[in-house]
Amino acid sequence: MARREIVVLQDDLDGSEKDVRVVKFGFEGVSYEIDLSPGNFDKLAQALAPFVAVARKDAKRAASGPAPRSKGLSAAEQRAFNQRVRDWAKTQKGQKVSERGRVPAKLIEAYHAAGLR
Repeated sequence: MARREIVVLQDDLDGSEKDVRVVKFGFEGVSYEIDLSPGNFDKLAQALAPFVAVARKDAKRAASGPAPRSKGLSAAEQRAFNQRVRDWAKTQKGQKVSERGRVPAKLIEAYHAAGLR
């Protein structure tokens, strides 16, 4: 007998199911996960942007963690995100990025610090 399970993610705030993804964040030493649709993700990112822009990274976590916002994305979503970062970098003075290959983590951090997604 075959068994098939389907997992459907729902936005934890509004219950929507379209393009929902798991978002991980930490506060006061506690790690959290929340399922968010793109609209609610944008709201969270905008609310945190002023704090992230002036915060210091935890050196212990930064050394071992993946590049920001790459976890949980499909390959197509990751490529689209990388292209948005590259396009943004081209409009910024002093930001250089190659057309191919890995996007540097510092560039991704600058993109997020600018309040972009």
